[in-house]
Amino acid sequence: MSRFLRDRAQPARCPLCRAVISPPKHVKEGLWYEFDGGFCQCGAAYAYDPTARNGGPALLQAMLMACRGDMEKAMSLSPDTDYDEGHVHRYDGHHVNPQAFGTLYFIRRRPAINSD
Repeated sequence: MSRFLRDRAQPARCPLCRAVISPPKHVKEGLWYEFDGGFCQCGAAYAYDPTARNGGPALLQAMLMACRGDMEKAMSLSPDTDYDEGHVHRYDGHHVNPQAFGTLYFIRRRPAINSD
């Protein structure tokens, strides 16, 4: 990689809180987890699609991770009401890079207003 492009690479930040995130790692728990992922300090779950062609499954995995593996709960959530969603494009597994193709998908559940 040329010095010019290396100098343009930036650490990935959570689009929901702007904190620098750790690189995605293999998620061991959960039947539906096929993408690397992780959690931000703000509580957002994220999944990494290195090809940017599997956005639906990666987003579903982030939702499942945010719901601790509860598929029924994940499918019952409404965007902009129950959770916030964000994306980091041009991610290469270590940092944001202008020549990368990958995408990180973030889901952060909102606190329940009524718990009954």
